[in-house]
Amino acid sequence: MYNFALIGGSLSHSYSPMIHSKFGDYKYELCEVEEKDLEDLLMSGKYDGFNVTIPYKEKIMDYCDEISNDSRRIGAVNTIVRDADGRYVGYNTDYFGFRYLLENSDIDVAGRKCLILGSGGGSKTVSVVLQDLGAREIIVVSRKGEVNYRSIKEQEDAEIIVNATPVGMFPSNMVSLINLNDFPNCAGVVDLIYNPYRTQLILDAMEKQIPAVSGLGMLVAQGFRASELFQGKELDADEIPIAIEEVRDATLNRILIGMPGAGKTFLGAKMAEGTGREFVDIDDEIESAEAMSIPQIFKEKGEAYFRKLETEKLRETCKRRGLIIATGGGVVTVKENCKIMRQNGTVIWVKRDLDKLETQGRPISKSVPLYRLYDQRKDAYEGWSDFFIDNNEDL
Repeated sequence: MYNFALIGGSLSHSYSPMIHSKFGDYKYELCEVEEKDLEDLLMSGKYDGFNVTIPYKEKIMDYCDEISNDSRRIGAVNTIVRDADGRYVGYNTDYFGFRYLLENSDIDVAGRKCLILGSGGGSKTVSVVLQDLGAREIIVVSRKGEVNYRSIKEQEDAEIIVNATPVGMFPSNMVSLINLNDFPNCAGVVDLIYNPYRTQLILDAMEKQIPAVSGLGMLVAQGFRASELFQGKELDADEIPIAIEEVRDATLNRILIGMPGAGKTFLGAKMAEGTGREFVDIDDEIESAEAMSIPQIFKEKGEAYFRKLETEKLRETCKRRGLIIATGGGVVTVKENCKIMRQNGTVIWVKRDLDKLETQGRPISKSVPLYRLYDQRKDAYEGWSDFFIDNNEDL
């Protein structure tokens, strides 16, 4: 059986093994390696080829006996394959991946001014693809370049913005290099980051109803092309969208919201049991951290203190992937919690008739009439959620 690997500096949260398992029957491993050990790994003969990620996409070219035209144009290699003579041939499947991402989105770059955030290997790939797709103007923003983040507002007429930096990537979620308010002509946002699924930049674009797409499609598509090179055969491109959906489904959290006593904890535990996912109850996490019950926290420290704890615990939990998460009924009273949940999750509203809600041990439910509480929150429950579950019947 053939043996391949991903080379990089930090790989613990890579999706690549999952992706490659969908396109071929071969071994695929993660190899975190320091630069001083890179040559030894390549020359070990243990692997038939590699994917290459940060920070070695340019360095790896020194070890290639032959380099594809796309790689030469871009100045970076992210896939190398050993041929029958033992020679390493370098390719850039990121080109295929980014082009696939754009061509299968609602974002048209032809004739438009495009702003690329970042000047590394990913930026070079983006620039070449944008050229090939007919972008009118391409501006690269870097920290120390002629166009930098201090002068970026001068590019306010930019129509397409692409983030090719790691800013906003796990574990440094929910940060962005720019404010979209500075770009009134923006008609499309692309972020090469795939973890989280929706970065702060993507969420900001969605809020403004600007077409936006994350880097997951690019990641899967480039993996598809790398798999073709590894196996030396053409694969069915119809497998790409299927794999994208499968990876997204496996990695997104399922987050339950709804009125206190609606059954979020019960249903969340059942969902976790049925899917083999880990279950996290935010209220339980808060009680454990504070060593006191929710009613005690409200009584002794007040609701504002509790809401701050809730947001902090939600921020910490929603960085993770593949969880079932039950939230408290009042999570929707803090606006920022919406983006925290949606960065890496599908939000599900658990509906239950008010006369069936359990109020015991729920301080807000006991102090405010349920109908009033529901009226205050129902728009948020509906607006924040992707789906709903009717929990009025036996499930």
